[in-house]
Amino acid sequence: MKHSIPKSYYKSNSRDVKVSRGKTIAVFSDIHAPYHDVASLTEAVNRAKKASPDVVILLGDIMDFHRISRYPNDPGTLSFADEIRIGVELLEYMRRSFPNADFYYIEGNHEVRLAHYIQRNAAELQGLNSLDLAFLLELDRFEIEFLQMGFIHCGDMTFMHGHEIPGIGGVNPSRKLFTKMKKSAMCGHLHRPESFYTRDGAGKLLQCHVVGHLGDPHPAYWMRNEWQHGYAIVDVSKGGVVRVDNVIL
Repeated sequence: MKHSIPKSYYKSNSRDVKVSRGKTIAVFSDIHAPYHDVASLTEAVNRAKKASPDVVILLGDIMDFHRISRYPNDPGTLSFADEIRIGVELLEYMRRSFPNADFYYIEGNHEVRLAHYIQRNAAELQGLNSLDLAFLLELDRFEIEFLQMGFIHCGDMTFMHGHEIPGIGGVNPSRKLFTKMKKSAMCGHLHRPESFYTRDGAGKLLQCHVVGHLGDPHPAYWMRNEWQHGYAIVDVSKGGVVRVDNVIL
C-alpha cells in the first residue's frame, strides 16, 4: 500500500506580465481585422500619438478570423490567408505609429479560433511552429510580446481581453468586472465603452473600464447594436496611481 500522494499532472497556466510603473499606456481593443473601421482606427491612433505612450497594449480580438470560426461564413468574406496578410499589414502600421513603445498583444476569443480550428479539424498538426499565431503574424519581427491566458498588470491596474471573466456582459459591465476582479481592471470584448468608480474602506480609488471597439460597427450577425468605437489612454504614476481616459469616438 502506498503512503504517498500520487503524482499530480497539474500545470500552472499563469502567464501574467508586470509592466513597471511611471508609464503612459495606449490601449486598443477589438479591431477585428480585416473587418476594421479605417476611419475610427486612424483617429484613435493619431490621437493616441499625442500622448506619446511608453507602452501599447493590443487588448485582444485584433484579428477576426471569421473563416475559421464555428459559425457559418458570410458570403464574400476573405480567405484565412488574406486575413493573415492584412493582419501583418495592420501590425506593421501599429508598430510604425509607435516606434519607441513596448508592445503587448493579449489573446482574445477571436484569436483562440485558430487553435480551436486546428483541434477540431487537424489535431495532429497541433504544436507546429508554422501554425502558431505569433509566427503567422510575425510578432517577433515587430517586437510584440504575445500573451496567451495571461493578464498585464501595471500599478493598480490589470488589463485583460474580457472573455476570460464570464458573466460581465449585459447591463453595467464595468461594475460587473469590478465584482469579479475586486480590483481596478480594464477589458474590451464587449464593444461598449463604460467606466465604474468606487473606493475601498481606506478611501483608495478603485476603477474598472470597458474599452470601445475599432471594427465594423454593423456586422451581418448583429446589424443593430449599441456598440461604440473607442480606445483608452492610461497614465500610471511611479507610485502606482492610475488615471484613465476612456475615449469614445
